[in-house]
Amino acid sequence: MLFSYITSVLYILLVAILSELNTYVCMYINIVLAEKDAEYQEIFQEALEEAHISAMLTIVNDGKELMDKLKSPQSPTYNVVVLDMNIPKKSGIQCLKEIRKDNKWNNTFSVVLTSDKNKNQVEKAYLAGANLFVTKPDSYNDYIETIKKILTSEREMSLPIYFK
Repeated sequence: MLFSYITSVLYILLVAILSELNTYVCMYINIVLAEKDAEYQEIFQEALEEAHISAMLTIVNDGKELMDKLKSPQSPTYNVVVLDMNIPKKSGIQCLKEIRKDNKWNNTFSVVLTSDKNKNQVEKAYLAGANLFVTKPDSYNDYIETIKKILTSEREMSLPIYFK
């Protein structure tokens, strides 16, 4: 009887401790950013910090590097791929098409974040598999706000979130 009581108390304490610890488990979004411009890379990182978005950010400088990273057996599963349309070595469109051909990336949210304002590019991006097309804002503050909105949208939050 006493053993049963002690076991019950220990179980209740364990549940309480685990639920308290659960508050401290850090969830994060795994993001790969394909951006050739170092200044935009830095601003993107700052936006994550300012928005208090817990993220594991991988930065690549061109389309070939992006695809090599995604296809690597050591590559983590990314929640979000953010890419510029005009990245060197392999265009954003080519990358999107490759990403969408691979079932491994079916649940990956693809965002085109580009300075290209050509309406034909928007259509091409969506046809290639982009989930979202965003033109880079001109001001720093608007860029920060845009990144916050992209990464905290309802669509984004429905994706799997990984734990550290």
